[in-house]
Amino acid sequence: MTSFGIIKTKIEKLFESTYGKQDFKTHIKSFKSMILENSDLCEVYFIYDELSSKKGLNETIVDEYISESFEQLRSLIDDNQNEINKISQWINQLVIETNNNYSDIDIQVYTKNVTKNLESLLESKNRIKKNLLSNDIVEINESSLNIPISSMLQIATKTFNKEFSSLNEEEKKEFKFFTSLNKNQLIEEIDKSKKSVYSKLSNNLNESNDNELKEKIQKTLNKINETDYTLTSLYRLKQLEKGL
Repeated sequence: MTSFGIIKTKIEKLFESTYGKQDFKTHIKSFKSMILENSDLCEVYFIYDELSSKKGLNETIVDEYISESFEQLRSLIDDNQNEINKISQWINQLVIETNNNYSDIDIQVYTKNVTKNLESLLESKNRIKKNLLSNDIVEINESSLNIPISSMLQIATKTFNKEFSSLNEEEKKEFKFFTSLNKNQLIEEIDKSKKSVYSKLSNNLNESNDNELKEKIQKTLNKINETDYTLTSLYRLKQLEKGL
């Protein structure tokens, strides 16, 4: 039996390796029909994303959050094993590699003998907890501007989770725009956004007398210079551009 963590890792690898190619849309359609249109499996996919994210949770709630998340995962996976097996068969034909980006979550979900595997369970839970407690946002000022360093919706490579179903019409239009770009258009859009964001932040840097703020802006400028040409990067830049 292939764990859901391995399945999810392979799905992400599939989208990364086929983006911009002819069969990309075919894979998305399959993914949509097998996961997005199944409310239970869509929730499983979403919870895996949430448990592997840096959410900046409060220590007073993180243990309960983890406990309830895994209880829900176990229930959903047990109730949908036939559907998960079909997804496994589909993705295993397309992606051979067996890396698991969600091994800590899988350990919590699939381990049956708690006593025998107690040390492994505790170590994986602590890693998940540490990640959930950390925060992946750099604040440029206290009032308005927050810059996500990691992807938010993770369009095309690490998305298609529960957030997709809650997009409004404007967001759906934006999503279609992103996924319709070919490689050259993607590079062009990223370069355009980089110039716009860099210009605005540079102005903020020159106008500010706050040394701490200037340092944070400079770090963000350096981060922009390192931007790679992916859909995730474009989405991140567009969100930052809107906030400036």
